[in-house]
Amino acid sequence: MTSPQTLAAHNVDAIVALLAVPVFLLAGWPLEGWFWATALWAANRYLQAVIERRAARMGALRGVGVLGASMLLRPWIGMLALFLITKDDTALAVSSVLLFLLLVTIDIATRVLTHKNIRGTLGGAA
Repeated sequence: MTSPQTLAAHNVDAIVALLAVPVFLLAGWPLEGWFWATALWAANRYLQAVIERRAARMGALRGVGVLGASMLLRPWIGMLALFLITKDDTALAVSSVLLFLLLVTIDIATRVLTHKNIRGTLGGAA
């Protein structure tokens, strides 16, 4: 059973994505930018879950390599897709890229901080 605090900690990026809608509206940014940023971020999270399940079935060295390559490539692919989708509209491009970068950064940070093995290594005690 997952506690509400743990669930919220694992989904801070999703909460920020939802809170970004009023920010986009108040700032006058195109909601299409919010849509593309969150759609690509959601695809990024889905692919991460699929890749994590596959990596768990691999040997340790290969699994870590697959996860590392995935962590590096997925944001670049998302940014390339955003560039291709939004290249004709500067406001759309800037708003969607900023949100996508924020969501991916929060996702990576919360994955690191909520990982089950991180508690034993923080503070020097294993």
